[in-house]
Parts: sequence; structure tokens; C-alpha cells
Amino acid sequence: MPHHSSRGLPGLVPSWLRSLTVSSFALGGLLLSAPAHAAEQEEEHPPVATILEVALEDGELTARILWTDRQEDLPASSKLVSYDGKDTVNAGEEVTPKAGEVSQVKLFGALHAPWETGWAQKLVLQDDQGEALATQPYDVNLDCADEKECGLTVTAGVASDANVVHVSSELDAVVTELNAKYGEGEYDLVQEVSRNFPHLRGEAMVYAHQLYPWYPLSGPCTCNWQSVTTRNPTTTLPVFVSLPNRSLHGWNGPGPKHTLSANALTSYPLALSRTLSGSNQLSLRLNCSRWIRYYWWDVLVHRPGGLFPVRFPFPVNVPCTSPCLARFDHLGRVSARTSISNTASAQEQATWRVNGGAPLISQSATQNGAYDRQLTATVWSFTGSTNTVDASGSVTIPSTSGFASAFVANGYAQAIRGQLSCPSIPAVGIGRVSDYGTTQGGSQPLSLYLSIWSFLY
Repeated sequence: MPHHSSRGLPGLVPSWLRSLTVSSFALGGLLLSAPAHAAEQEEEHPPVATILEVALEDGELTARILWTDRQEDLPASSKLVSYDGKDTVNAGEEVTPKAGEVSQVKLFGALHAPWETGWAQKLVLQDDQGEALATQPYDVNLDCADEKECGLTVTAGVASDANVVHVSSELDAVVTELNAKYGEGEYDLVQEVSRNFPHLRGEAMVYAHQLYPWYPLSGPCTCNWQSVTTRNPTTTLPVFVSLPNRSLHGWNGPGPKHTLSANALTSYPLALSRTLSGSNQLSLRLNCSRWIRYYWWDVLVHRPGGLFPVRFPFPVNVPCTSPCLARFDHLGRVSARTSISNTASAQEQATWRVNGGAPLISQSATQNGAYDRQLTATVWSFTGSTNTVDASGSVTIPSTSGFASAFVANGYAQAIRGQLSCPSIPAVGIGRVSDYGTTQGGSQPLSLYLSIWSFLY
């Protein structure tokens, strides 16, 4: 039996905006320019399905899926599948597509034993032919009230190689602070985090658990790849304004993706106007240290099905820095579509930066305009590298306007590929991390994915 409930978001992408055409797109390059894939004069539909949120509710992995309001685009049936850290299916539930509505789906068994199968997992929504409609990586972590018992947590994640450890921005800052504090002195990683930042104890345990396979005891300075992602907003925020004979609706996030549509049949004393904005910072860093020793700590973990004892390594380590420069190749891509009728306005803006510098990509579109631009860049560092996408979209219909509409939708993709060749330390291998999102439909989701794939591999 399908496990889902639905609630409607009427007119999230209304019928009067269904027929949109893609205008010319701007392309360009920095060090290595790659074309963005966009079809001219392609009819643009909203995505068939969007995974709005992934969370832990009632002890089970729960996802919210928004379906397009175009009934003709919906598959006859669909299935939401979860893959563990070893890319093995660990759960799946049938979902009935319902035009313009949100399905809430619980995946029973998805969180069976992440300490055995991997903490970085993913959701894939498939149509009745087995083709992917939407993909959402997610990270499993621990929340420990004390040293004896912990519960599971779930947050939206990013795609990466299995050898890349995912770290929250808060824990990353704490570990950086501890490394600076102890310099070349040894310290107990988990205990230091627990003592000064008790709410991060569980995350520190998961972090050490992921590092364990790469760090030999009393060996040389050893490095691994780790990634930190910071999204603002962190979750999907719905937007809805209703006035007599006019309305504005859409959603914002997570990160820089958003969509807004406004429609006015008659004039009204109040104008329709809203701006949405967001950002996503993605980093790939080298974490280097020497493990002097470690000891095991047994913790009871609450997961669906009961309470289970799990052993975690507690490392005593000494911070170090890679003696060799690593190469970091960056990909950035931003796209957007705007559309208006009669007296209305619409605008999209986006930038992409590397390591907080001046924008390497800066794009804007208004009225019935669009953009789709992609760049690559390369930097060298002993520690790591970061790129950031910022985007905003706005629509306005004046109070005096009738029979007017305005619409914006956007997308982004970013990726980092790290490579370290250093005879002084054990081989690290190539690190890859990427993320993308879009509210544009048609071929755009696949195009964003393929641009990342061709860049990384």
C-alpha cells in the first residue's frame, strides 16, 4: 500500500503561464569555457516533480514532493527510492502523482544502519518507466543528549564521491578552531567537541567514524577530502498572497532556487510585488592529521525498529597541513527565465564566485528575457577551495494593472574537483562534490546534471 498523504497548492504554476518559450542564452568562459545546454524556442514547462524537503518525522525518513499542475505531464505512477552510502536500494514506496499537490512520503527502512552502509545517502523519484524525475542527496547524522544514547537526524545533502566526508558548517568551524588551538599538540577530537560544544557531540562521532578507514595509527600526516555546504534559506519556504481577482504564489529555497508567479485580472488598490533570494556555498577541503591512538565508545542509537548498540572510534590526533598544493577545478552555472504580459515586471539576477572573490559570472534578465551561463576556473591551495551561487527573482504587477501576469524561475549547478599528488603523504585520490537545483522544467534539470557529470568525469 502506498504511504502518502497530499495537500494541494492550487495554481502553484498556473495554466496561464504554461506556454513559455526560451529566448537566446548568454554563454561565456573564464579559464575553460563550456557551453550551457539550452534549446532555443523550446516550450518550457514546470518540472514534473520537485523534492521540496527531506526530514526525519515519527522516526522515519520523510520526503515532500511537489507535482506539476499539468496533468498531461504526470506519469501514470511513480516510486520514491532511497539508496544507502554503498549505492544499494534500502527502501522504496509507491507514490500516486496528483497534479498541483504535495505528496508526503515515508520510507520505512531507509535508516536501518547508516553506520554500516554509509552516512551520505540519496533519494530518487522514478516514473513508471524507471526514469528519474528528481534526485535529492541527504546526510544522516546523530543527535546525542548524553554519552549513552543518540538519535538519528537527516538533512539535505550534496552529491560526492564515497571518499568525501560531509561536515556541517558549524562542526567544520569547531574542528578548525581546535586545530588552531592545539597546533602540533595532540587532542581527543570527540571529547573536546563534547566538552565545549555538547550539541555537536553526535556529529563529531559520525565525523570520526567516517575518518576511521583512512587514518593509520602513528602514521605520517594523512589527509582526506571533506565538503561543507551552506544553504540560505535552509528549507523550502512557500509564498502565497491572495487579493480580489489577483494572486501571487511560489516558493523559495533551499538555497538559491526559487519560482514566483503573479496574476491580476483587474486593478486593485494594492500592488502585487515580491522578491525572493537565496545562496549556496559549496566547499571541498583537505582535512589532515595524524592519529596517535583511538579507543572505542559504545553508544545506544535509536532508529526505526528499536535501540541498537553501536561502537564508535574516539581518535586522539595531532593536526597537520598537507606539504603539497592541491588543484581545485571549479564549475559554476546559473540559468533563469522571466515572462510578463501587459503592464507587469519580472527580473532575475545571479552571480557565481570562487573563494569569495569578485563574481566570475554575473547575469540578469528582465521582462521576457532569459540567461544560461557556465564557467570553469582552477585554483591551487594547501587547504581547500569554495564556490558560491547567489540568486534573486522578483515580480511586480502595479495596482492599476488588469489582465497582467509575471513569472520567474531559475536554476544553478556547481561542482568542485580536487586532486592532490604528494609523495610526502599517503595517496588521497580524487575528491568530487556537486550540487544543482532548478525550478525550470523541460530539459533543464537533465542539462544541469549533464554539465556537472561531463565536468567531473
